[in-house]
Amino acid sequence: MTTNRLDRVFIFGDQLSFLIPHEWVESDDEGKNYLYHAPNADSGWLRVSLISIKKGCFPKDLRSLLNERALSENGRLYDSGNNIVVAWEKKSHEDGNPIINFWWAVGQYHEPTLSHEVMISFTVMADREKDAQTIETVALLTQLVAKSELRSSKPVWSAVCSTMKI
Repeated sequence: MTTNRLDRVFIFGDQLSFLIPHEWVESDDEGKNYLYHAPNADSGWLRVSLISIKKGCFPKDLRSLLNERALSENGRLYDSGNNIVVAWEKKSHEDGNPIINFWWAVGQYHEPTLSHEVMISFTVMADREKDAQTIETVALLTQLVAKSELRSSKPVWSAVCSTMKI
């Protein structure tokens, strides 16, 4: 997947922006998610959702929540600028077909009454996990996702940090 051009997308009322390959298209997805993929793709779907964490969530609390996710998913926790990122992989089945989901949770603290967590997954057919194109795409997405930009604004979906288990 050699890409020379990236486009910035703005979603959730401009609360979230990130880069995707120029040729990718947005598809309809039921619910509160955005879905992107290469044209005519039968594997390789990027799904994005946003959670606003309101009330009583300080940077150490957000880090603790994301660290719990890293531990429960056997993922890795790291910082990227103002973002706290957790990355992991999970194998499962969809419509009877084996798939692998590459997951990222990106958290950003805004103020004591608002933090955001972005959940991003990239789903591929399990038999394509080791394909050069999949490996290259996941490496690119790992870089792009970590640099997601979040703005403090009207919450899309909210939870209380002090009682939320993720």
